[in-house]
Amino acid sequence: MLGTRGVPASYSGFETCVEAVGRRLVERGHEVLVYCRSGHHRTHRSSYLGMTLRNFPSIHTKGLDTLSHSAISTVHAVLRAKVDVAVWFGVGNAVYLRPFEWADIPTVINVDGADWARPKWGPFGRRFLRASEQIAAKHARALVADSQTISDYYSRRYGADSVYIPYGADVPTEIGTAALTRFGLTPRNYLLAVGRMVPENGFQDLITAYRDAGCPMPLVVVGDAPYSESYKRSLREMAPPGIIFTGYQFGAAYHELSSHAHAFLFGARVGGTHPVLVEQLAHGNFVVARWTESNAEVVADAGILFRDQAELTTLLRGLPVQTRTVEKMRIAALSRAKHYSWDAVCDAYESVLVSLRKK
Repeated sequence: MLGTRGVPASYSGFETCVEAVGRRLVERGHEVLVYCRSGHHRTHRSSYLGMTLRNFPSIHTKGLDTLSHSAISTVHAVLRAKVDVAVWFGVGNAVYLRPFEWADIPTVINVDGADWARPKWGPFGRRFLRASEQIAAKHARALVADSQTISDYYSRRYGADSVYIPYGADVPTEIGTAALTRFGLTPRNYLLAVGRMVPENGFQDLITAYRDAGCPMPLVVVGDAPYSESYKRSLREMAPPGIIFTGYQFGAAYHELSSHAHAFLFGARVGGTHPVLVEQLAHGNFVVARWTESNAEVVADAGILFRDQAELTTLLRGLPVQTRTVEKMRIAALSRAKHYSWDAVCDAYESVLVSLRKK
């Protein structure tokens, strides 16, 4: 598994997927090798949950962090490890498919959403990612799309078939309140937003709507991001009293903050199936999410969708506090989350990998 920051998962949905699928593949008798960025993980483990880890450095800039690490990983995977099948995450890594093709190593690539549409990329980055889509469609043995919307996009634009494999959610059965105590929160008396703090995740709209609506509950913003210092600074400068920035929270703290929120606000504009959205449904959260084709596909009728900041402001002003209304939405969320299972996700990946290995 290549192209991510590695495991233990502590960054984004790709890392969560690697951890969730990788450990399940190990439990089913497969050998799993995960390439990790040594600059991201302070402790350079050689194994984790049965997966073998290889830690390699990268060039710490926005444009080269992933590409430089993937280049080193490619050399090792093709020439040293001589893997049976390579699973790539992120369409920008498609430039490395050819060495595997030359070595007759089948490749699978999870292309995520329309990465080129993310505001963080300039003209060169957008052109590169557009070209990467075409390379992925042509040279990968199998394309993985995490939403039907993305699958339809690759079919329509490139005439490429893909395998639809979404994400799942692992929610602990016992969830405490230690994180709430640490941040001075009361169960069911705060709003929650989670994600990487980058423009395409819409935190500026969430904060503006919260401010303009005059919400009486605190808004807890969980997340961070490298290479986004100016954006993060702008969010803090525009934030009214009542907003709590927690930075990254993982494991028990993340689940505690998720499980006890009054509502979850989600502002992402691009991407396919967002793992955090699936996780919040699995927590039985009252979800208020931006309308995109992919978000609507995930939420269905288990949440409320808004199209812009003004509409969100109106929604927040009338946010239901009645227990009956909110509980009805939470029951719908739990029901919807049953469509997303890591075991089923692993089944799908395993089926693709085994079929490619047999060819």
